[in-house]
Amino acid sequence: MKRIDATQLDALLQGAKTIEEDGLGVKVAKLDDGDFLKLYRRKRLLSSDLWDLPAQRFADNARDLLRIGITAPNILDVLMISERRLSAVRYKPLPGETLRNVLRQADVAERAELVMRFGAFLGELHQLGVYFRSLHLGNVLVLPDGSFGLIDLSDMKLESGPLAPWKRRRNLQHILRYPEDIDWLTQQHLDSWLTGYRNSSAGQRATERFARDLKKWLKAR
Repeated sequence: MKRIDATQLDALLQGAKTIEEDGLGVKVAKLDDGDFLKLYRRKRLLSSDLWDLPAQRFADNARDLLRIGITAPNILDVLMISERRLSAVRYKPLPGETLRNVLRQADVAERAELVMRFGAFLGELHQLGVYFRSLHLGNVLVLPDGSFGLIDLSDMKLESGPLAPWKRRRNLQHILRYPEDIDWLTQQHLDSWLTGYRNSSAGQRATERFARDLKKWLKAR
């Protein structure tokens, strides 16, 4: 981790393009050299972010994913800007579009195939122990070669073995938070999603449990 002051941060952001912001300022910026800078703001004076920086979690999680063969951003630096209560991670962005955007542009047959491949990808993540609590179709990227990558990684943990059933259920609930995604995954292409999950290393038994959990979720809506 590198500590910089506010003047150095302002110099870094000079000429940068804002990718995401909120009422308090820039959240993600594209720097002049093409690198991305993701900023995390500590909202309280005393916070767990003091000893568990979300920027450091992002960096550690990206490196863990790359180690197990999942595509993630290449981390360049983790920065601490104490006087502004900020931490930041600088990284090389992944090429491609979010799965949500690609699905919006796809025809029915293409969408079914993408949803099936996402099911397989999700099954592999679960078997590898990737517990991505904020997983949704907006932080899965479709890369130029058609494979998937993950972004926005601070809310993730890598387990030592395959995810427990209750964590898969929780993951399912997080994925199905947006009406558009719910329609694609559970109304239009449910069979494709489950087929993909079954074809992954998760296998038949985990898929049957996943399908039961999904049916309960749909019934409870």
